[in-house]
Amino acid sequence: MSISVGATLGAYEITALLGEGGMGRVFRARDTRLKRDVAIKALPDEFALDADRVARLQIEAEALAALNHPHIAGIHDLLDAGTSRFLVLELVEGETLADRLSRGPLPIPQALAIAIQIADALEAAHARGIVHRDLKPSNIKITSGDLVKVLDFGLAKVLGPRSAASGSESLTHSPTVIGATMAGVILGTAAYMSPEQANGMEASAAWDVWAFGCVLYEMLAGRPVFEGRSSPEILAGVFKQEPDWSRLPADTPPAIRRVLRRCLCKEGRRRLRDVGDARLEIEEARTEPEAADPAGARAAPRPMRWMWIAAAAAAVASAATMAATLRRSAPMAEMRLEITTPASSDRQSLAISPDGRTIVFVAASQGRDHLWARPIDAPVAHPLSDTDGASYPFWSPDSQTIAFFADGKLKRIGAGGGSAQVVAEALSGRGGTWSRDDVMVFAPAPGSALLRVSAGGGSPQPATQLEPEQGSHRFPQFLPDQTHFLFYSQGAPGHRGLHIGTLGQTGVVPLLDSEAAAVFAAPGHLLFPQQGTLVAQAFDADGRRLLGESFPVAEQVVADATVNSTAVSASATGTVVYRAGSAAEQQLVWFDRSGNQVSVIGGLDASSPFNPAVSPDGRRVALDRVVKGNRDVWVVETTRGTLTRLTFDATSDFFPVWSPDGSRILFTSLRAGSGLYERASGGTGTERLLLNSQTAKATQDISPDGRFLLFRSLNPGTGWDLLAAPLDGASPPLPVATTPFEEREGQFSPDGRWVAFASNESGRSEVYVQPFPSAGAKWQVSIDGGAQPRWRRDTRELFFIGLDRKLMSVGVSPVAPGQPFDAGKPAALFPTRIAAGPNPAASNSHQYAVSADGNRFLINTLTEEVASPPIAVILNWRPSMRK
Repeated sequence: MSISVGATLGAYEITALLGEGGMGRVFRARDTRLKRDVAIKALPDEFALDADRVARLQIEAEALAALNHPHIAGIHDLLDAGTSRFLVLELVEGETLADRLSRGPLPIPQALAIAIQIADALEAAHARGIVHRDLKPSNIKITSGDLVKVLDFGLAKVLGPRSAASGSESLTHSPTVIGATMAGVILGTAAYMSPEQANGMEASAAWDVWAFGCVLYEMLAGRPVFEGRSSPEILAGVFKQEPDWSRLPADTPPAIRRVLRRCLCKEGRRRLRDVGDARLEIEEARTEPEAADPAGARAAPRPMRWMWIAAAAAAVASAATMAATLRRSAPMAEMRLEITTPASSDRQSLAISPDGRTIVFVAASQGRDHLWARPIDAPVAHPLSDTDGASYPFWSPDSQTIAFFADGKLKRIGAGGGSAQVVAEALSGRGGTWSRDDVMVFAPAPGSALLRVSAGGGSPQPATQLEPEQGSHRFPQFLPDQTHFLFYSQGAPGHRGLHIGTLGQTGVVPLLDSEAAAVFAAPGHLLFPQQGTLVAQAFDADGRRLLGESFPVAEQVVADATVNSTAVSASATGTVVYRAGSAAEQQLVWFDRSGNQVSVIGGLDASSPFNPAVSPDGRRVALDRVVKGNRDVWVVETTRGTLTRLTFDATSDFFPVWSPDGSRILFTSLRAGSGLYERASGGTGTERLLLNSQTAKATQDISPDGRFLLFRSLNPGTGWDLLAAPLDGASPPLPVATTPFEEREGQFSPDGRWVAFASNESGRSEVYVQPFPSAGAKWQVSIDGGAQPRWRRDTRELFFIGLDRKLMSVGVSPVAPGQPFDAGKPAALFPTRIAAGPNPAASNSHQYAVSADGNRFLINTLTEEVASPPIAVILNWRPSMRK
């Protein structure tokens, strides 16, 4: 359930948005029953169905209900509304401690008074077995009367009264770790994390003691204990550096310095055991102040003082030299954490910025997929406007701009948002890369070679050239010299896998026969998948050759065998990100006109079906699927689910269409460039080549009289065009829709008089109809965008997929020959989970079929689209220590 200002939740009227963070949005509301203002905390819509987030909200409610303390903001209620849950909390007026610290350090008396109240709150929580785990200035409120309230127990861990101090909780039951045998997952805020919290160890009160020390230090010094431009830099300080005690005011009481040193001791066993002890020490220091100078310093005679200063300076210099040596000899520790994201149907699209600070990925926002940006040191991600339908993002070398594919274009947008700019045409992009010389190399379409273009826009030029037995080049990445680039080639054995290209030359050099594209990762390795495992292998970038043997990095990494992509990215700073889990699974499902599931076509196992086409008698479905890395055409019986393989070539065969009598299946193959073939639907006989060239093409439909094969062809100057080839071969193909825009997804009407297709001539994909064979005037059928048109058998109804993935219907009136096409207003039948990626207009082909009577729809459906695997992050990746 969405919540916004002006909404009503039972007796609570939402009046304002107070703030937003990683664990939820907080609103100001009016309790109309008790006539008081309250705070309402709600999970963001994208997390409302995330079981882990909902569980944490429940834990927060239970933790607050167990605490009744003057320095902890209380809870009034826990509300359920549909599938959503909300906390009704005490509204605390005033500013946060973070707001106060933005104006500078606090006077020592005020800082100690606040610290005592914070410690009092934590002491009460620990006594009930509750560890806050995210204590920081922004979670501490100060009222106008200097009353302190600790807020936001959203990451609290309830250990039980006996285990809070000792940390005796079983590691396998802590939500802060992946599992007992896996690396820890960090929950919290980097600048206030203890070393053991940053390492994902078991929770204990010692975490809060460390955070309390960080907050007290910051109140006195006016700056955090550990600083950096990113979480990795901050955490490096947590592990390797000592606090700069010279930042504390000169008149800081020695007792307070002792408290800070004991709170911020990196070794947990030597850290102050109880925050209550810290409270007592601070209270005593307030009532019995001690001299700030070290004992004996003021009484020393002048000569002795200079000797002491000289000795101290020598000691400091020696320590600095030793610290520098240690920093050089001891690399920062490798750490792993996870980032939860909103739901996404495109789990492969993610990229870490070259500076290792920000992850960009594709996820849902307001029902549509957008780019989201998540700084690693920030608690929450945010969607980027003007990126609707984006896929396969990649970064500029300075980490300030993001390039992506959407609406048949290669675009770019600032990392902080703004308006997207078009760089080049790219109907259905398959990855790109950006050099320090502001050159982009990208794959514009599934069946093309790579192109190069200026990052500011212009006319793209060839970057590679397809060789015989190669179907496409995709997912390029510049190597460190910025002249050579790595990419993946689809093709027959010996012609597929990883290749090396060179700017200014279209020739390429093979490197490795692999399942999918690879990523170059500092300090000199390639990351690529092997049977579900992400592996690494040393790579000499200067000599462009692999070294040694591969070794595993992570298991079950998300991959898409149909496009040869893997959900992995790496920065130049040693940060690696990936999604572990599975790609969104698909199955062929029959739905009625109301969207009710009627049946599922079985027998397809875990492989993803694509391009379903129902036979004229409705008893069989032709489709293409990937088995053991190879894409072929198969036929499945709709009643029994039995599968028959139709093609066996080592290259990709796809886009099947039925002949009008069901005796033949026509398809596209990459076995010798890009060709159109046909074969008996029963699998007998040999295949027959109908049309072949090096130009990318794809079968679309056959005319009802069996005379013409409609196909799309990629023209370097105009993009995708629609043509019709006479199947008797007596004449060359006829142009059907050949404009400077993208025409695709063509379908003959069952009476043979019309062709429906999608075009982006309006600036977005819309569905059009025009006469056939004479290409006269055309009529726009969709209104708010559309793709993938399909006809009912009697030509009286046309269906298409809206850009919001709803199945749409348009009534068609019969007209006499030569009269204008007559269609009604589009109406939505039901929302789908069609496997068309984030934008149905960018799909390679049709992902649904229609029964003859138009009452049932066979849709290639995503089986689960709510939960997405989190993004795993490896900070300071050290491959040399893993081999």
